[in-house]
Amino acid sequence: MAADLKRTERLIDRATPVRVMVLGPEIGGAAMPERRRARLHQELARRLPATNFEFVDDSAPSGLVEDDFNAIRSAAARVEPDLVIWQVGGADALASTDAEEFGKRLADAAKWMKERNIDLILVDPPFVPRVRHEQLYWRIVGKIREVTDRARLNLFQRYAAMQFLDFERQKLKEEPTDANSRRVCMAELVAEAIAKAATR
Repeated sequence: MAADLKRTERLIDRATPVRVMVLGPEIGGAAMPERRRARLHQELARRLPATNFEFVDDSAPSGLVEDDFNAIRSAAARVEPDLVIWQVGGADALASTDAEEFGKRLADAAKWMKERNIDLILVDPPFVPRVRHEQLYWRIVGKIREVTDRARLNLFQRYAAMQFLDFERQKLKEEPTDANSRRVCMAELVAEAIAKAATR
């Protein structure tokens, strides 16, 4: 992680829960809303057993960057999240959103959260090999990395991680795992990144 999770770190091993908001249904790994974040919650509890993580969002699916920013602002007033994990860019890529406008809105949202001391972890779109629309992701994935590098934001590079796993699988001539297994892997990696950043 490029930046510390200062607000989350202050709540580690304390009675006050860390209020987590997750935007994007794929991180948790299940199809039903009530189970969507279960694996992420489980993995966080394994790594930080003395810390209570409370998921405060209403399981709204990830949308365009502008829609998600509106959801974050609404949630901040309603439930005051300590940590936002934001899977961003997939919908904008498929909608052919202008990359420069996307980057500006993403930077505005990150600045807004920083001013309110809300910890932020961005998760870029998934790598989807051998499909026709894969090339649509490139400009958005690139813009996310550009914005996060410039502002020193925390970025979990899911695209690169899944691309690497797919490459290794092809080398070993393994059959691709199903989508649910890929999400479970991502939940474990996100939890590991949070634990390391909040305790370093």
